Amino acid sequence: MSQKLRALPRAAFILAMVYACAANAEELSSKEPIVVNGDHVEYLQAERKVIGTGNISITYKDITLTCEKITVNLDTHDAEAIGNVNIVQKDAYFLGDKIIYNFESRAAIIDTGYLNAKPFYGRAENISKVPGKEVYLLKDGNITTCDLDIPHYRIQAKEVEIHPGDKVIARHIVAYIGSVPIFYIPYYVQPLTEEKKSHITVIPGQDKDWGYYALTAYRYYFNDKSRGDVLLDYRSKKGLGYGVNHYLDTDAGKGAFKVYYTQENDNLAFEKTGAQDLRYRYQYRHKWDIKNTDTAAVLEFNYLSDPYFIRDYFYNEYQELGANPDTYLSFITSKPDYTTEFLVRKRFNDFYSVVERLPEYKVDIMNWKVGNTGLYFSDNSSIVYLNQTHEKGTTTPTVKDIGAIRFDTYNQLSYPLRFFRTFSLTPYAGIRETYYSRNKWGNTNEVRTLFREGADLSMRFYRIFDVKTNFLDLDINQLRHIISPSANYRHVHQPTISPDNLTQFDSIDALDTENGVFLSLENKLQTKRFDGENMKSADLLRFIVSSDYLFRLEKQSLDFKSNKFNGIDFKLELIPYSWLYVNSDMHVNTKKCIVETANIDFVATGDDKWSVAMGQRYYDLTTGRSYQITMDIRYKFNEKWVLRAYERFDLITKKFEQQEYTLSRDLHCWIADFTLDVTDINNVTFWLIMRMKAFPNYPIGLKQTYSRPRFGEAGATGSD
Repeated sequence: MSQKLRALPRAAFILAMVYACAANAEELSSKEPIVVNGDHVEYLQAERKVIGTGNISITYKDITLTCEKITVNLDTHDAEAIGNVNIVQKDAYFLGDKIIYNFESRAAIIDTGYLNAKPFYGRAENISKVPGKEVYLLKDGNITTCDLDIPHYRIQAKEVEIHPGDKVIARHIVAYIGSVPIFYIPYYVQPLTEEKKSHITVIPGQDKDWGYYALTAYRYYFNDKSRGDVLLDYRSKKGLGYGVNHYLDTDAGKGAFKVYYTQENDNLAFEKTGAQDLRYRYQYRHKWDIKNTDTAAVLEFNYLSDPYFIRDYFYNEYQELGANPDTYLSFITSKPDYTTEFLVRKRFNDFYSVVERLPEYKVDIMNWKVGNTGLYFSDNSSIVYLNQTHEKGTTTPTVKDIGAIRFDTYNQLSYPLRFFRTFSLTPYAGIRETYYSRNKWGNTNEVRTLFREGADLSMRFYRIFDVKTNFLDLDINQLRHIISPSANYRHVHQPTISPDNLTQFDSIDALDTENGVFLSLENKLQTKRFDGENMKSADLLRFIVSSDYLFRLEKQSLDFKSNKFNGIDFKLELIPYSWLYVNSDMHVNTKKCIVETANIDFVATGDDKWSVAMGQRYYDLTTGRSYQITMDIRYKFNEKWVLRAYERFDLITKKFEQQEYTLSRDLHCWIADFTLDVTDINNVTFWLIMRMKAFPNYPIGLKQTYSRPRFGEAGATGSD
């Protein structure tokens, strides 16, 4: 046999045919064959190699390789490719003049090559892939998220590790904008999973309360299970602020520790005495889903220097969560038939009023079927030591804490019935027994008994109308009208102990006699539309009218001596097109014959070209009256420019509460946002935000006045 088998030009040489002739055919046949296409392919039998030249193309599993010349070792699956080498595989592809590659382990060594592992692009004198791992190493090269041949910016590094879909690690890097070096960092890690956030954030600006300020955050990364932020802020009217947010991912769950200090300077006090006031917060959050159990443990600890710290330095958190963060430890076990909770709540900030639970244990049994009787049993029981603490301060008198042991259990039997697939009726009856170690007046060992009964009735009727029309592009293919009336009646007997004689720890202590029915009528209109190749139901309209009607109660108060509706609620959802959505709700106070709240939202989108959102917020309650309209418009002029305008106008005061206008410019790998924000004539904000497309969550911005950062931004508390 000849030592060389030569192929015809443009022939496909299938190595699997060679395997069948080899001595160790059984072992080799377990490997997938490599098909080499090229202008000229030859097999060297003695050396067990294949050499191909001219327009080489190889497809192996999910790998595609093209080059001008290649040598493949049949035993090791090593290949040496030369000339315009291009290798495409999962998550990445390589370019280079010479690449040594293994088709089994996918290990690669590239001299002076290019790597595309989105969102990163890299060039280096040496690129290699770690055998058996999706890890790429670049030495003496640069990476960027800009896909241009001459990128707008790049990070020059001594060594870079790219873990596709996970993270990028770089050592000894210099960041360049164009050809200008900007800064040097000895070590840099950029996670690619979950949130996409940049490594460094700087927000300078000026504010009437803070003066001139600079808020900075440096994101450090030890490994996937240990990372965080170092915060360093300066405010000319307040002083230096600093803190650390550290995040842990352990076998015992995930945790976040956050600490922040500020050495606050009060201008007047500082001028006279030079005194400084140290303000701070400590926070720790931890959640643990215990393996091989149905139990989740949650811990939250908050300790503050004063009651105004969150308002002054974390304003968005203050708006969303309030000024009094909770401190507790909870273990919740969820089973198919019941749940249990063990809870400890303790006050650590004595300038807040808190109901401590030291501890509380709850058991909830949900609709347990009683044999073959058709009855269902449910139970809600808890035992707790409650301690009502009161705010302590220098200007308020000291109020003694009030404590009591409370054991509460509510047992209910229900009997669900169904008639003609249309009517559902579930009568129920229950008894609640509550033990108090002491009542409001100091009497001990009190037991309150409360009986409750009622019934839930629901019905469902529908009719199909054979209507098919595309009038106004509505795409109607039959109409189905569904009517679902329901009535939920409940009657609670007079408790043996009035709530007036109990310390009001929570809603259990406020339970009183009640006799009423909750009425609801839901109308739904549906059609069928194509979703791909199949027709599926689509909601066009949903309208609900509901009210709580209270029957006459035997009490002396004149307010209870007549039947009454406790207001009427209206809710409407309208979806005539996939691009249009209308949602509204309204509450009418029937006693005063006034509309107390009315809200409507209108949202329309035109693919990526435009969007319009308009809203109305109206309320007229005892605390005041407000009537606001909002509008949010976004329009994309072209691939480079986008305009967004947001306005909130108060129709009562006839003033704009907020106006915000943003012009965005696409800079290929960056987006520049130019924003003007006006809250009143004396508070005008202008800022420039630069957002990297690959990591848009963390901007680099310049602001003339301060728009308080959200929980998770620089100068706040980092990310969760």
